Amino acid sequence: MTKTTYKNEQIKREFLEHLKGAEGFAESSVNAFAEAIDKWQTFTNADDFENFNNSKAIAFRDWLKLKETKTKSGKLSITTQYNYLRRVKKFFKWLSREPGYKSKILKNDVEFLRLSKGDTRIAQQGTTRQMPTFEEVKIIIKSIRVENEIDMRDRAIICFALITGIRISALISLRMKSFDINNKLIDQNPADGVKTKNSKRILTTFFPIGWDDPRQYFIEWYKYLESKNFKPDDPIFPSTMNNFTVQKYEYSKKFVDNKFWVGTGGARKIFDKRCRMVDLPYFNPHSFRHLIVNILSEARLTEEEKKAISLNLGHANIGTTFGSYGYGNMNGEDAVRIVKELKDPQNVKNPIISKEERDFFNKILDKLS
Repeated sequence: MTKTTYKNEQIKREFLEHLKGAEGFAESSVNAFAEAIDKWQTFTNADDFENFNNSKAIAFRDWLKLKETKTKSGKLSITTQYNYLRRVKKFFKWLSREPGYKSKILKNDVEFLRLSKGDTRIAQQGTTRQMPTFEEVKIIIKSIRVENEIDMRDRAIICFALITGIRISALISLRMKSFDINNKLIDQNPADGVKTKNSKRILTTFFPIGWDDPRQYFIEWYKYLESKNFKPDDPIFPSTMNNFTVQKYEYSKKFVDNKFWVGTGGARKIFDKRCRMVDLPYFNPHSFRHLIVNILSEARLTEEEKKAISLNLGHANIGTTFGSYGYGNMNGEDAVRIVKELKDPQNVKNPIISKEERDFFNKILDKLS
């Protein structure tokens, strides 16, 4: 290892430790920053970080744009380019404040690590999010004919995702003791091995969606596992039983094991399989999280209710829940439709009021009559 390489790796490690320790980034996010910095090092042929300047920043942006990949387009997407640039930018901004780099890396030069305004707008908008409708999810769930443990588990997983909005990494790492069947409480506790985002403890309950079957199917599955003598530390959603022989490695088509999934891939395949069985496109587990927020957004929610929903989903800020997940997904056509349906406040004779408001006014009228 050369002196420059050692120096670069040392300061890079300090930055990644800063992200994880001082800023509380999850390991997956830290890894994404490490990958972006690796791209910079590949582009500069492992040049010393202190040699950064605006010309290199512009050249790096152009290099990302032209870089060949194994994707269908053969190029990095605008969103991927944007994410690489913003992460490398954060690194050099941090570096410009560190001893030994302050006088060599200019903050104004770091600003050149960016896409054009047009490309940035496209990247931030992202691609159209594919999310199932409530009716499509009903079709998926109702189509699962329970003939064995695999069917029962698959149905329970999809139902649980729908009524809790839980992230897939947490779902597959839940233990039997994570669920309080009497109080209908799910304790996503990292101390018990539940893999939540940023290792945050999240208390969750079932969201009301106007359809009770998913709740019943999940509880039926939980009680079934209890009847099989599953212990408190066993998984609620165990992996498929596998049979390993000298000749081949195969999975059972009928039975589950009492082991956790190694990763989220197996559980994602369940969503894919069950969607395809009813001729629907693959709706990934996270899309169910967006669906539940959209369902709840149809109600006239109080600020207190919005906050409670956010905390159940693991969000500290209701803006994240009802911005990125809820009303933030509104497209232009929806906005036009809603505005057209608005009533002129000057001409509305019977405005829509909440039940609480109506009860309050009725009490006043009773007193006056």
